[in-house]
Amino acid sequence: MKITPEKLDELIRIVHLAGIEIIKIYKKKVTKKYKSDNTPVTNADIKANDIICKGLKRHFPDISIVSEEQIKKGKAAKRFWLVDPLDGTKEFLKGNGEFTVNIGLIENKKPVFGIIYMPTKNKLYFTKDKKSYFSKLNKKGHINNIKKIKVKKRNKNIVILSRSHSLAKNEVEKAKKMVFKRFNANKILRSGSSIKLCYIAHGLANVYPRFGTTMEWDTAAGDAILRFAGGRIRTLDRKILRYGKRNFRNSSFIARS
Repeated sequence: MKITPEKLDELIRIVHLAGIEIIKIYKKKVTKKYKSDNTPVTNADIKANDIICKGLKRHFPDISIVSEEQIKKGKAAKRFWLVDPLDGTKEFLKGNGEFTVNIGLIENKKPVFGIIYMPTKNKLYFTKDKKSYFSKLNKKGHINNIKKIKVKKRNKNIVILSRSHSLAKNEVEKAKKMVFKRFNANKILRSGSSIKLCYIAHGLANVYPRFGTTMEWDTAAGDAILRFAGGRIRTLDRKILRYGKRNFRNSSFIARS
């Protein structure tokens, strides 16, 4: 499915509106509870999910939606949206600003479109015509200075790691040495949310190893952005990440430029 310029404008508007509501709650009163898997969900997650799902249903009525906060049971359709209305809930609760709004489109088990908005920085990453782009949004949600992005190769890699999966202090130096050796790296960055995949697509990092379970809505939008910028996500057995799996669970993976 081709996302027309008009439809892209609507998708940008949707993530921007979701971001506005998230920031309102972020600055005022956050309430949270825990889901059955012991992960936190906030009133901002629920509000953003409502805005995104209503917008997608209005403008794309024939495409089903799978969202972190609205999981559909059964076999996934050949074409469907994967939505994470507030990716990086732990970072949101910590107040460090490293959270995003994610929408990815899946066709035949592959991500064919992705859009990620970071409301605290007004950063927007998205795909168009099989290329990836970065922009800033102004207060009205309009794009400023759109820039095509591509991955960057380096002799020594920059590894980006999840901020909320930190080691104990006495294990940090040992882990750094292991990371440097395994990934031929000389620098480590840390960040929350799917923005890590965007930073590889943007040429700001080269490798993101993620060991353990993630969900498809965590990676779909960023995967599309990374693929069309020239990078890839592969599982530990070197297979390209696929979507529409049972329970929408990803195994461990390594994203690379």
